[in-house]
Amino acid sequence: MSSEAKTVKFRIKRYNPELDRHFVSTYDVPVYKGMTILDALLYIKDNLDATLTFRYSCRMGQCGSCGILVNGKPMLACYTQVLHLGTDVIELEPLPNLPVIRDLVVDVKPFFARYRKVTPYLIKPEEELEKPEEFLQPPENFWEIWDLTVCTKCGICFAACPAAIDDSYLGPSALATNYRFLRDVRDEGLNERLDAVSETLWLCTSCNSCSLMCPKNVDGSASVVETRSLVVERGYIPRTVKEVLESAFTYHNPLRTSQTKRLSWAEGLNVKLLPEVESAEYLYFVCCSAAFDPRNQEIARSTAVILREIGVDFANLGKEEWCCGDHILRMGEKGLFEELADHNVSMFEKYGVDKVITVSPHCFNTMKNDKPYTDLGMQVYHYTQIIADAIDTGRLKPTREIRRRVAYHDPCFLGKRNNIYEEPRKILESIPGLELIEFRRRLENSYCCGGGAGRVWVEEAPPEKRPCVERVREAVEIGAEVIAVACPFCMTTLEDAVKVLEVEDKIVVKDISELVREACGL
Repeated sequence: MSSEAKTVKFRIKRYNPELDRHFVSTYDVPVYKGMTILDALLYIKDNLDATLTFRYSCRMGQCGSCGILVNGKPMLACYTQVLHLGTDVIELEPLPNLPVIRDLVVDVKPFFARYRKVTPYLIKPEEELEKPEEFLQPPENFWEIWDLTVCTKCGICFAACPAAIDDSYLGPSALATNYRFLRDVRDEGLNERLDAVSETLWLCTSCNSCSLMCPKNVDGSASVVETRSLVVERGYIPRTVKEVLESAFTYHNPLRTSQTKRLSWAEGLNVKLLPEVESAEYLYFVCCSAAFDPRNQEIARSTAVILREIGVDFANLGKEEWCCGDHILRMGEKGLFEELADHNVSMFEKYGVDKVITVSPHCFNTMKNDKPYTDLGMQVYHYTQIIADAIDTGRLKPTREIRRRVAYHDPCFLGKRNNIYEEPRKILESIPGLELIEFRRRLENSYCCGGGAGRVWVEEAPPEKRPCVERVREAVEIGAEVIAVACPFCMTTLEDAVKVLEVEDKIVVKDISELVREACGL
């Protein structure tokens, strides 16, 4: 261990249950190379404040006891090295979504109550359990589910999950464990396991927070999608989900709107259509919400106007454009996703498309990462990447002032799933007069709007259990006048939350393309 210490300031949010008092304590801690957050907490307790309370046990990342928030992100204290955080000030808090007992110690009973609901052990007939023989598992099945078996029940995923705001949601750990047993060839509880999760499974937004934050790399998000696929196959789906899937099958979009209206967003813009022109450098893929929803049509229009201004040669598929299928895939309808994607791929091949610009991060994500789109080897861009490049190269220069305090909301499918964080911020920073402020939960720790995986269309939770309401409340608290988004689904959910909270006089939601268009006078 190095003999040179660096002083790091620790601000710890604490709670005294006897006085029902929340307060913050600050400590200066000498930190050496290799020192973990848990080491720092032990130093504080041994040398500075014996009253500080926290939980730990194995100190090796195996017991899952020491989960806390570190600068807003859920982490294991014993796994996290202080100097790796690259900051002189570290804030520690108890994990959210669970009751606080004292200081950094939370009550894990609600977490394990949910966990037990999925029967976290093999389900077999009673007569089988009474036999002395072992239940042998083939090696290939063992390795197939191995990654799901390493969960330590630390609660990190539950703390990161926006859907956990609803008490009825079982949580990523429970659902991943349930799927682990669904895939175990020794288990005989298929119907029982699907029945246990079929009601609340749809609260997951596929934001990917659980998978990103898990210290053991358990892919809870994918487990939910795979479980949904089994549920859909058996028809165990709510009415609202069924209506979305039927609409996508019948109308090739989830909004129950005729394809004849797909180009209504482009009225008066003289957008080139690939069925009418031989080729274009880029395909401009608008998809469903921005094509049919009147509010989100403004995003499609603003983006098209900007693309034309910076000299991008683009065309649209018009009525031959079908839903990209991302929401459908996350809802578990793999067959319908393949039908939608196969059609779009056939159009891309027909017109020789090799570069795509999308309005929605969801289209961007599925075309960049999911087969059959990836088989084409296309270059896929979100519109913010194109605009940021135009600003960097001087092809676009916002000149009109927008004197507003603007908080940028990271869309999950742009940020958490594809690591695009800088471009949207660069765009906003280029606008004169605009003051860019940050949400406390941002970047990979951003709080989901609640609209992913089809939830934007099937939301039935009361307002206090909707992630979008929590997000707008946070925006108001930090003094934002504008919430800037880069996703039509974030636009829909957050605007709805503004109305629910009745704060229309305090804050508005604007897409980045709308702000750029205004700042450029287009």
